Amino acid sequence: SSGINAEWPLRPGTLQTHSCSFRASTIFVGLRFIRETMKLFGVFLVVFYVGASFSKDVHIIIEDVIHQPPYHKTFTAGGNSESAVLEEVMNNAVSAGNMTYDGTRHEKWGLYITTIDGIKADESKFQYWQILHGMDVKNLKPSQYGASSLVPKDNEFVKFFLKHWK
Repeated sequence: SSGINAEWPLRPGTLQTHSCSFRASTIFVGLRFIRETMKLFGVFLVVFYVGASFSKDVHIIIEDVIHQPPYHKTFTAGGNSESAVLEEVMNNAVSAGNMTYDGTRHEKWGLYITTIDGIKADESKFQYWQILHGMDVKNLKPSQYGASSLVPKDNEFVKFFLKHWK
């Protein structure tokens, strides 16, 4: 007997020693078994960590009440990484066929959204796409960040609202 009893599959706390009479070869075999087990366990941890990366769902609302007829659309953009900024969520939604958007990029401030689902904010009429967000759809607050900086939480609501700034 090697003095080691291990259940399969290995779980924390299942490796136990049972023998009091260890020989050098028994210790070597035991240490080798532990080393190989740790390699296996290490691979398991890497696979578990990569496979367990959490994803978040973001509920998107697009609303234009300036133009006639008014436009209203809602959908959930799912499968976003935990750290995804709104722009990444939007890109995932575009890939899924849920929305389209266009904008200009400022080197310091990031994406400025000019068009969503073909509806262009007319700067000559002082229009812009306001971003509101929050956990309660009835109590959304204007974002202090743009699409390149805002990191929505899991199950948060984000509303793009075409608005006049004057």
